[in-house]
Amino acid sequence: MKSTVAVRVLSWLARLPAPVADSIGRGLGRWVHRKGSRNQRRTQTNLALCFPDMPLQDRLVLERDSLTDLGEKAARLARVWVLGGDNPDQLQDPVELGAWNEAIEAGEGLLLLVPHIGNWELLGSWVAEHGVLNAMYRPARLEGVDELILNGRVAQGYQMHPTNVKGVAGLLKSLKKGEIVAVLPDQEPDVEGGEFAPFFGVPALTMTLAHKLAAKQPQARVFVAAAIRIAPRDYQVMLHPIEGFGELDTLSGLTQMNQAIEALVRRYPEQYQWEYKRFQTRPDGQPSPY
Repeated sequence: MKSTVAVRVLSWLARLPAPVADSIGRGLGRWVHRKGSRNQRRTQTNLALCFPDMPLQDRLVLERDSLTDLGEKAARLARVWVLGGDNPDQLQDPVELGAWNEAIEAGEGLLLLVPHIGNWELLGSWVAEHGVLNAMYRPARLEGVDELILNGRVAQGYQMHPTNVKGVAGLLKSLKKGEIVAVLPDQEPDVEGGEFAPFFGVPALTMTLAHKLAAKQPQARVFVAAAIRIAPRDYQVMLHPIEGFGELDTLSGLTQMNQAIEALVRRYPEQYQWEYKRFQTRPDGQPSPY
């Protein structure tokens, strides 16, 4: 029942006129903020951890803006899954394409680190225009929503891999073939799949998958990538190359990766998904902040 309702709501939002859908999404986000939901409490906790020197009133404004953006994002992501190429949201090329074009021409693989900021689904459609795009996929909790997302990504040209050993092997094989591999690097992994590295100065259990892939294919070019909203209907691709990522030891590599993500988030903090339990697992058995 929940799955059916969720799919109908997302499909309805996707087909509404974009300004109307976005307005409904923003209203939902503001309601989540006022209601004092789990998402609101997690956002509040994460902002306090990451911006301890920010005046409280400024943090409260950022909290509200982030959750408002989260509600709007639901409509915008749904448009990518449901409408595909008919999506009214426009995506502009990066200001500087030199490093990207060189990486494509080299044909030695591209590893994209795609944090949860802006519209990562719209970014995927742009990346897939430049080569074979591979990503791992963890099924959504609701079966119908899972099917909606998966079908939308496959329609964009994604090659999907399971979140297991076979999937990791598939990503590495694709990278060695010179294809593009995208990894979402800012969700907390299982303990065996991560190590602690600083994120906004706070030890965060950080996935090691991206660094392991880069270490096994050091010729691959590595970028932090995002599609950032710059106007109501316009996004722009942001690319930040990371040099020598796979040649560093694990802690140095994870620190470098987190610093690059942090720099992007600091520029557009209201577009980041702060409601994740990013700091759930603490070093030395310390209690969770959530």
